[in-house]
Amino acid sequence: MITALSLTVPVYALDLEDQIDTGSLIDSLPEGVDSIFEDYKPTQLPEEDILDRMLSRAGEALRETAAPVTKTAGVFITVCLFISLADTLKLGDTAPRFILFAGVAAIGTTALSDLDSYLQMGIDSLHNIAEYAKQLLPVLSSAAALTGTVGSAAAKYAATSLFMSVFLDIADQVVVPCVCAYAALAVADAAVGNNTLKTAKKLLKNISTILLTCICMAFTAYLGLTGVVTEAADAVAARAAKTAISGALPVVGGVLADAAGTLAAAAGALRGSIGIFGFLAVCGICLTPFAALGMRYAAYKLSSAFCSCISDKRLTVLVEDLGSCFGIVLALNGAGALMLFMSVYSLIRTVM
Repeated sequence: MITALSLTVPVYALDLEDQIDTGSLIDSLPEGVDSIFEDYKPTQLPEEDILDRMLSRAGEALRETAAPVTKTAGVFITVCLFISLADTLKLGDTAPRFILFAGVAAIGTTALSDLDSYLQMGIDSLHNIAEYAKQLLPVLSSAAALTGTVGSAAAKYAATSLFMSVFLDIADQVVVPCVCAYAALAVADAAVGNNTLKTAKKLLKNISTILLTCICMAFTAYLGLTGVVTEAADAVAARAAKTAISGALPVVGGVLADAAGTLAAAAGALRGSIGIFGFLAVCGICLTPFAALGMRYAAYKLSSAFCSCISDKRLTVLVEDLGSCFGIVLALNGAGALMLFMSVYSLIRTVM
């Protein structure tokens, strides 16, 4: 009888994959990202071609973004050159002021048009991350629960769902309006040069950055404390169960306890495979928006540095401020991805 029981352990371990529905992890990937993970199962460890596909997609995204970014930077530098030339020629007493205003209008129109499309891209990417989290976390939590960490997996899943929902509300209702208002104030400040506008602009930027920092810190602290409390409770419950089984069945109980440990180890390996797939899937979702927003941010900052050598300070500050808008949107996406990464890592590392 003992031999028969021991022989059944590998069979149940192999059937663990059938107890968790991982098909939704592939089906719920956004269009374009799913091609990266074609013919790949979340329960298997990634192969080298997955990384090659991701690098290829990142290079493609960078190439697609390079041309419009170069065009935008060229517009900024050209406008600054004309303003500098007009200032050098000293075309009357009032002409340089109107020329400066025209330059601000040209830079503002170009940048705000860019910001409108790329802001929408950033928001769509953030929502894609949140929607994919709704598919990934339940599957990963189920795999973690099979290892015996039922309370810890459920608590971490609930914490991530709560904070992700709050984060999306803050992003949609606070951060995005702040970014739009910040861009408008940056253009107005460059044209008028008012101290009140400068103060309001700085306040909006600080609100956005402080909110992102606070919610990430709060999520990290809450997830850590939740993990410490629930993992300790799960460990105590697991030890009590093993002791009860071994005591109730003097000989067979020990074999059953060992079999349970084997099943937990198999479930842990399955949990790790799903977690690694989740990491890669979120990276795939972030590739295109990160490449586009990152190149825009870098181009604006480099253009600002170049324009500072040849043009009026107000134009330089305008380009730099508008670049900061892309930086905030990039940080918004990074914060959302970081929260999901931390949750996945926390579920993977949960041990008994």
